[in-house]
Order: sequence, then C-alpha cells, then structure tokens
Amino acid sequence: MAEELSWVRWVTALFVVALAMAFSFWTLRRMQGSSRNWLPIRVNGRVRLNRSAELVLVEVENERFLIGATPANISTIAKWPADSTGSTAASNDLAGRNGE
Repeated sequence: MAEELSWVRWVTALFVVALAMAFSFWTLRRMQGSSRNWLPIRVNGRVRLNRSAELVLVEVENERFLIGATPANISTIAKWPADSTGSTAASNDLAGRNGE
C-alpha cells in the first residue's frame, strides 16, 4: 500500500510541475506580446550591406530615420516625417547634406 501511495504522489507532483510550467510559459508569452505594442520605436526595414554594416529604417513618434550602423558607429543618414512618402523627402534631405 505504501508503494502505491508513493507512486501516486510522484505522478501528482509531476503533473503539478508540468501544469506550473505550462502556466509560466503561457504567461511569459502573453507578456512578451503585449510589451511590443507600447514601444515607441518601430523598425520598418533593415538591409545588411556587408558582414558588419547595415541600413535600418526606424519610425519614432511620427518621424522616420534612415540609420547606418556598424560595430563601431551609428549614424543618422536621413530624417523625414512618417506621413510623407519617403522617397522625395529622403532625396531632398540627402541633397541638402551634399551641399554642406
């Protein structure tokens, strides 16, 4: 009788641990999904230029930024309002930079 009781306790303990793990994973997944919605930064696109450099299009509070990133440096290449189409605004911004 004691052997049967220890087996039942073992199965019950295993079931409780599995249930606690499932609840923890479910809670963690819900928390991760909801945290992405409140972030003010949104990455709209990314292009890797080589192994260590990339261009990233980022939107922050109704403004878009074209950012160049390397392991040693991060630079803003262009900036324009998010409601514009982007192509003419970026061209004008880059043309203004070339004149400097």
